[in-house]
Amino acid sequence: MKREQWGSRTGFILAAVGSAIGLGNIWRFPYMAYENGGGAFFIPYIFAMLTAGIPFMIMEFKIGQKYRGSAPAALKSINPKFEWLGWFQVGIAACIAVYYVAVIGWSISYLACLSTKVGVQIPMPSSLANI
Repeated sequence: MKREQWGSRTGFILAAVGSAIGLGNIWRFPYMAYENGGGAFFIPYIFAMLTAGIPFMIMEFKIGQKYRGSAPAALKSINPKFEWLGWFQVGIAACIAVYYVAVIGWSISYLACLSTKVGVQIPMPSSLANI
């Protein structure tokens, strides 16, 4: 069975950037920068991204490109002891997907109330009240 390939390099880059940045960075970055000193927060953030984030992302892409399989299968091909790390990645992705479903539900609820002009106050989830 032939595996699908990316249609274009641009499509791959946009998908990679979208998954690497994630909604958490977009939502929390301005708040974290404000709470932790603005520019003083930005310098270690960029340093961590350049020294850890980008090299690990490139390593993950290269492993995927070479072994052309799921994360557990690719890491098992490198060394059978590392298969658990691939399953850990799958578990983290599943947890993030569950979180995004909740956020999408809140967004749909807010949009529905906005579009129907219902004057009902939508309560803020208590976990977000102090953010």
